[in-house]
Amino acid sequence: MIFQVFKSSDSLFEWVDVQNPTPEEYQTLVEMYQLHPAAVKDCLAPLHLPKIEKMEEVLFLIIRVYDQTANSNADTVQQLTNKVAIFLSNHFIITIHRAGEPFLIELREQWHQHQADSHIAEYLFNQLIDKAINTFAPALETSTNRLDELEKVIFTKPKDHEIIYQMYALKRRSSVFKRVLFLTHEVIGKYAKLTARQDPFTQDLIDSIDFLSFLAEESHENVTALLNLHLALSAHRTNDIMRFLTIFSVFFMPLTFIVGVYGMNFEYMPELKMPYGYLATWIEMLLIISGIYLWFKYKKWL
Repeated sequence: MIFQVFKSSDSLFEWVDVQNPTPEEYQTLVEMYQLHPAAVKDCLAPLHLPKIEKMEEVLFLIIRVYDQTANSNADTVQQLTNKVAIFLSNHFIITIHRAGEPFLIELREQWHQHQADSHIAEYLFNQLIDKAINTFAPALETSTNRLDELEKVIFTKPKDHEIIYQMYALKRRSSVFKRVLFLTHEVIGKYAKLTARQDPFTQDLIDSIDFLSFLAEESHENVTALLNLHLALSAHRTNDIMRFLTIFSVFFMPLTFIVGVYGMNFEYMPELKMPYGYLATWIEMLLIISGIYLWFKYKKWL
């Protein structure tokens, strides 16, 4: 579906938004705006990462925005983000996307009745990119809050094995955000070079991406550290169990030896004939256990 969202008062510039276009609508765009077939082919591919290309007088950009309908278990670029293709020239901006992106719907409503001349093109483009990259802000905030919750659970429910799967999924999401924002930063940097633009709007875009990239990087590092902490705590609990079992076995090693000696079926064993042999054996074993206990306390192993 093709929407002519905005046309400048001097008719020299327009914004056309295209949602889930058919092959016939693609062909219409190619013929009407002289778009390069290779760029249109890229619009059809769903897995493209952010990039920018200059084709004669037209800049072709692909950016990815956060998909607000993404499942909580989503952890890939395709599952977490949607692709938006942008054609930019002095006379038009064409945005092409499959899903109904909320930020584009909002902008369409703002610009539908907008009255301005063709010099508004740069401002519109910067608004598009700014709104697009800021779709990641709520997702990153959600990841940070979820990370705080998992950090508490690690100490309150250390034996909950589901935690490690949740942390790994969160790590994957953070990794996707980090990668997409890094590539978007490169795209905007190349855009500034190709257009030789050093205006405050473009710098604001770069600053916004830098901030979101920092949040994604911090989230990725924190969840990695939390995952390592969880594994370390699990190893510590295992070591504590092994330590307890080792100490327990040390107490019984000499007792097992004594019982083993007097349990042998030899005919001549003088101690077996002693009237108080049984009591003496018990006293000996208790003294051995007490001695081992005091030795462990002295060495601070208990």
